[in-house]
Amino acid sequence: GKASLLYISPEMLRSKTIEKLLMSRNVVRFVIDEAHCFSAWGQDFRVDYLYIGDFIRKLQKSKQSDRKPIPVSCFTATAKQKVITDICDYFKKKLDLNLEIFASSAARENLHYTVLFKETDEEKYNTLRSLILQKNCPTIVYVSRTKRTFVLAEKLTKDGLKTLPYNGKMESKDKIANQEAFMNGDVSIIVATSAFGMGVDKSDVKLVVHYDISDSLENYVQEAGRAG
Repeated sequence: GKASLLYISPEMLRSKTIEKLLMSRNVVRFVIDEAHCFSAWGQDFRVDYLYIGDFIRKLQKSKQSDRKPIPVSCFTATAKQKVITDICDYFKKKLDLNLEIFASSAARENLHYTVLFKETDEEKYNTLRSLILQKNCPTIVYVSRTKRTFVLAEKLTKDGLKTLPYNGKMESKDKIANQEAFMNGDVSIIVATSAFGMGVDKSDVKLVVHYDISDSLENYVQEAGRAG
């Protein structure tokens, strides 16, 4: 009852308990992370973001004495112009809010990028293995296909480099177990699709390898940034 900060997922706004709790409190600001989910790009997997505006409007109507709208702050690291426009349009339409934009550079001075061209699959794999041995640090290897997460993880493990797979089609318990093993340092290498990344905050990742190129520049920037 005395918390000054309530940290919840957008999905929880549909909970009657949360609604009742917020209706009884003086909410001074909504701070929304992963705001790219207001754009068409993010709606495929976080549709409840689109309910946030409706909830805030409902909350404001319940407090007719409060004439000022509740301030909203949105944050995202995935902010190409179309996404920014979608976010601003959403809050203008839903709450008649004009968001002010604060944008920082996408440049990451603490990252070093290298492109390694290889003629054959064998050369490509041997280079990957050499990089992992050379760097000897927590490593994320991104691939484009679900099957390759298993195949490559198994191959590296057979070569003495204990590796786990991660992809969006795995059983939930297996995904959680593999992610936690990587986060806790029980295994230092993970081969993953772009599904791996949400909620991953591991400070000692020093190597990210795109074994297959990302399907968009947005994804590449976010995935490469895991090494930051």
